Amino acid sequence: MSKSDKTIIELEKPGLKAHGIFKKGKEDLRQLKPLIVLIHGGGCNASYFDNDFHSVPAAFNEAGFDALSINRTGYAGNPIPDTPQPVLDSVPLYSSLIKKAYEEHSNGKHGIVLIGHSLGAVTALSIAAFKDEELPLLGVSALGIIPAKDHPAGLVDMLRTDPENPRFVVEPSPEAIETFMGPPSVIDPEMLVHPSMPQIFEPGLKSELLEWWGSAWYNRFVNEVAPGVRVPLQFLAAEFELGWKGKEEGQPIFDNAAGLFTNTPKLDARILPGGGHNFEFSRNSSLLQRAREDFTNDLYTALPLQISSSLKDDPAAFEQIPLLDFALANNPPTKPKFLESLRRAVVNVGFFYIKNTPISPATRETLIKKGIEILELPLEEKLKIEMANSKHFLGYARLGTEITALKPDYREQFDFATEVPAPGPNEPPWHNLRGPNQWPDESVIPGFRVAVENYMDEIQSLAISFSRLIAEALDMHPNSFDKFFDTPQHNKLKLVKYPAPPPDAEIPEGGIQGVGTHKDGSFLTFLLQATPHTGLEIQNKNGVWVKAPPIPGTLVINIGRSLQALTKGVCTATTHRVNLSPENYVSADGTSFGPRYSFPVFQGIKTDGTDNSLEIPQHIKDLVKDEKVRSEAEATFDKMFGESVREAVFISRITSYQDVGTRWYPDLLKKALEEQGKFRAAA
Repeated sequence: MSKSDKTIIELEKPGLKAHGIFKKGKEDLRQLKPLIVLIHGGGCNASYFDNDFHSVPAAFNEAGFDALSINRTGYAGNPIPDTPQPVLDSVPLYSSLIKKAYEEHSNGKHGIVLIGHSLGAVTALSIAAFKDEELPLLGVSALGIIPAKDHPAGLVDMLRTDPENPRFVVEPSPEAIETFMGPPSVIDPEMLVHPSMPQIFEPGLKSELLEWWGSAWYNRFVNEVAPGVRVPLQFLAAEFELGWKGKEEGQPIFDNAAGLFTNTPKLDARILPGGGHNFEFSRNSSLLQRAREDFTNDLYTALPLQISSSLKDDPAAFEQIPLLDFALANNPPTKPKFLESLRRAVVNVGFFYIKNTPISPATRETLIKKGIEILELPLEEKLKIEMANSKHFLGYARLGTEITALKPDYREQFDFATEVPAPGPNEPPWHNLRGPNQWPDESVIPGFRVAVENYMDEIQSLAISFSRLIAEALDMHPNSFDKFFDTPQHNKLKLVKYPAPPPDAEIPEGGIQGVGTHKDGSFLTFLLQATPHTGLEIQNKNGVWVKAPPIPGTLVINIGRSLQALTKGVCTATTHRVNLSPENYVSADGTSFGPRYSFPVFQGIKTDGTDNSLEIPQHIKDLVKDEKVRSEAEATFDKMFGESVREAVFISRITSYQDVGTRWYPDLLKKALEEQGKFRAAA
C-alpha cells in the first residue's frame, strides 16, 4: 500500500491511543459493499494484515471493499495503555475509531464486518457483544482465540517477572516459531526470511496477556462476550493452534469454545488444516483468505434484507424524522394515507413529529409559561417538594440527580403524574411507582396545578386516540390496546430544564450528556420542545445520530419499550439522547437561547395482571426483520405483567434516583448498586 492511497485515522482517550490504516476499495465496485475492519493480535503489529507477503487489505480492496487495519493500543508506535485492563478498556476506543472511519472515510451506509486475529479477535467479539447498538455490524470473523480456564503456569510466571518491563519478549527461536506458526511442514519457507518475520514477534503487552489469561476474563468471555454476539460469526482456529499439537487434540477444545456462542444467528465454526496460530504465514494461507472472503460475501449476498435492502435503502436507516398531520386522521378520505404514514413511522423509525393536534394553543402555552416559572423558582422553594420526600418518585430532582446509562444527566426536573392514592403498606414495593403528587404552594406559583392537569387531560385524550390509530395502522381492531391501560390512564409529565454547560466544560465525544442514550419504557411519549434549542438526537439502524430540532406547533411522539413488547417488536423503540453541545445553545447569528426547556409526557400501561393476548396479523409480524428486536420484544411480552418486569422497572427507578432510594429503599438500592457495579466492570 503506497503512502498516497492510504489514510491514517487516529483516536485517543485518556491512557489509550490507537490508529487505523484506511484504504478505499476499487472505485467501480465499492458502492454497495461494507467496510472491512481488521484487528490484529498481541505480539504483531498491523503488518499481519498489511504486508508485502499476503496483504489482506489489498485482497479486499481489489474486490471493492473499503478496509481499515487497526494498530491497537501499545503497538506500532502507539503508547502503552495506562490501565491494568487494556483489553476491556480499549473496546470503546476501537468502537469509536471504527465509527469515525465508517462515517467520515468509508461510504457510511452498507455496514461493517469485523475480522480479528488472536487478541484482536477478542476485541472484535467484545465490540460485537458490548457495542452492537453503536455500530451497524453485519458479522465477525474471529481466528485463533480459544478461551481456556487454565493457562500454563510457567508462562504466567514469566509474564510476572521483570515488573519494570511492560513488554513480553518472545525471541524467534525454532521452538517459538513452531509454537506460534506451527511445525516446519506447514510454514511457508519464504516467510522465514521475509522482512515481516521479526514483526510477528514484536514484544507483546504483559498487561493484556495477564488480563486475558485471568479468571475474570475467562468468566467474562464465557458469560457475557460469547452469548452477547448476536450477529453472524465465523469462528476459526488453526490445526496447530496455541496449546495443542494438531486437530485431533484440538477438536474437543475448539468445539467447546464454539459452543459458547449461543445467540449468533449463524455460526461458521471450523479448524483450518495445515497452519499454526499465525495462519497467515503458512503454506495454506489462501485457505484462510478464501474462508474470510466467502463469509463476507455470504453476508453481502445471502442476506438481502440486511444488506441490499437494510443497508442500501433500509427505511430504518432514516436520515430525518417524519412529520405527520393529525388532521388527516380525522378526515375519512385522507385517513388511509395517514395510517400508511403512521405505520411506516412506528415500524421503521420509532419517532415522528405530529402537527395539528387537538391540544389547544392556550393549554400548551400556559403549560410552557408555568413550567418555566417553576423551574426558575429559587432553589429553596423547589426543595420544598424535592423528590427525595416522595417514595413515589414525584417532585423536584436537582441538577445532576438523575442517572442514565450509568452517568449523571446535566438537567434538573419536576415529575408529576396522574393523581392516585398511595398504595397500602402491605402492597409490593413496586406499587409505589404510583401515588400522590407533591404540588407547589399555590401562593408561590398561582395556577400551576391547573395548568399541569389541563395539559395532562388533553394529552390523555390524544394518547387514547393514538393508541387506537396505531392499532388501525397495524390492521388490528381500534380498541386492541384498550385493555392494557388503566382508567384513567396513568401518565407522567416531566418539566425539564437543561442549563447551558459552563464555558470551560470539557466536551466529550458525542457532546455533554443532557440525558444519556436510552429507550423510553412507556407505551408512547409525547414531547413538547418548549424552546428553539436543538439537542434531541435519534439513532438510526446504521448507528448514525439524526437531529430532531423543534418544529413550532408540533409534538414529537416516540415508541416506548412497552409498545415494542406488546407488538412483539413490530413497533420500534429507538435509542435517543439529549446532546448539550455549546452550538445547540445559540442561534445562527450567535444569539444565546438561554436554558433548554423540554416537557415530555410518558404514557403508562397497567402494572397488574391482565389478559396480555394480542392478535397481530401475520403480515404485520412479518414486518420485523431484525431478529434481535423480535426476540427481545417477545421475551419481554411473555412476562410483561410478571413481577420480574415490574420489579426491574422499580429497581431501575431506584438506581436512577438514588436520593429516593437512599431514603426509602436503602436495602434494595444497595443490592441494585452491587449488581450495577458488576455490570459496569463487565461492560
